[in-house]
Amino acid sequence: MRPSRREMQEQTRSRLMTAANAAIATEGVAAASIRRICEAAGHSQGAFYSNFATKDDLLIEIMRSHIEEESTLLRTLLTGPESPDLNVALSHLSVRLAELASQSQWSLLSIELQLHAQRDERFAERYNECKAACHAMFEALLEELASAHGLRLVLPPRQVAIGLYALWSGLIVQGSVEGALRRDEIFLAFFRSVTGCPSDLERMTGLSSG
Repeated sequence: MRPSRREMQEQTRSRLMTAANAAIATEGVAAASIRRICEAAGHSQGAFYSNFATKDDLLIEIMRSHIEEESTLLRTLLTGPESPDLNVALSHLSVRLAELASQSQWSLLSIELQLHAQRDERFAERYNECKAACHAMFEALLEELASAHGLRLVLPPRQVAIGLYALWSGLIVQGSVEGALRRDEIFLAFFRSVTGCPSDLERMTGLSSG
């Protein structure tokens, strides 16, 4: 059965986004021209403009897509069969965020988009809207976590979410420096700090002292 016109267009968009993702991570935003992206995707520039008005539209769509995918995955980690255990939930979140920060292509793309936003005010407006959506996603996850486990966050959920995004962005660049803890350990320490959840050692010490 031949794919429908809608399905073909979705496939074209997906190939263009995948090609752009790889090109930007390799060459940077400025060097990744629409022509190069189209050549890598195996499509004409006409196909590009049938899906995106500008390269910035493509960049924003890539960012939105990543946020939606990760929102779904992170929520799944919180609602999985082991989710009643707070330590397991925090560990799963920490490991996944560490994986994201260490993925070379997405990490480089994230840095490139941030730099592009610093240099282009028009793009920055739309980029900041997407970043706010990411903050909102983290905020919702933190609220669900706090509600499910009876936690009281040390800061309002939105502020914790902003801090979490900043930590993730920083660990993309600084997470591999010599002497640093593993990224997942740093994320876990952050989560424990803002949720007041004691570590296994602290809980054991508390029990023994009691």
